[in-house]
Amino acid sequence: MLSIFTTTVMGILEFSAGFLLGSMAFLAASVDALTDTFTSVMVLLGLRISERRADSHHLYGHHQAETLTSLALALALALASVRIMYSAVQGLGRSNFTPSAGLYLLSVSGIVIFSLLAREKIRIGRKLSNLSVVADGYHTLSDSLALVAVLAGLVFCRWGYPQADALVAVGISILIMWYSITLWRRIVDVFMESSPGERVMREMKELVLGMPGVRGCHELRARRVGSKIFADLHVLVEPYTSVEDAHKLTERMERLLKRKIKDLHSVVIHVEPIN
Repeated sequence: MLSIFTTTVMGILEFSAGFLLGSMAFLAASVDALTDTFTSVMVLLGLRISERRADSHHLYGHHQAETLTSLALALALALASVRIMYSAVQGLGRSNFTPSAGLYLLSVSGIVIFSLLAREKIRIGRKLSNLSVVADGYHTLSDSLALVAVLAGLVFCRWGYPQADALVAVGISILIMWYSITLWRRIVDVFMESSPGERVMREMKELVLGMPGVRGCHELRARRVGSKIFADLHVLVEPYTSVEDAHKLTERMERLLKRKIKDLHSVVIHVEPIN
């Protein structure tokens, strides 16, 4: 909620400054900040939906809500980029913009606020292994970088190059589009059920093979669904192993894997005789 409040207030201030003082760069930065507010709301909504329990229509839960939220975020970034680019190109021929002292103060304040907010979002997102929160953090970081560019543009305008204001807005639009494309690539990986990575797969196999009674392991598969990992595997045991012992083995194996593998939500284990 603090993030939503902060980006909304800063976005309104930037828009007001850009509109009243005629700065294309500040108008572009305000669109970026207010888009950040929208995406933060979407991320919060996605997190709440993903925490719902499985039901008769969603037997595996609602974890993909996080990915759908990221999809909406990527689309919002792309649209904001195109809008900013359009406005900036229209303002390239302008030659009468002179920055005021208040714009410098707003730029520096925004850089500090957005940088601290972005750092905290990215830290929390990585801790939770949540793609949408990390993406939202990088979007907030783009707000800070945008204001760095705005500040540089103001300096050039003061030196007698008013076109720098519109050029900075163009640069901000390119930056936002780059973040959008990067996020799209990550979303595609999740929808294509990509592996959680070689390190995680190797660690899972080592844990399974290190358990007493296990003689082998094959067909180990895992995929990401939102921020969670779903896995299945086949384990080999001695032919004389009873059904009861095999069941106890898989229960111990499931508890071990869920304790050691971060974000592992579900694992299906199939037991086979070694021969």
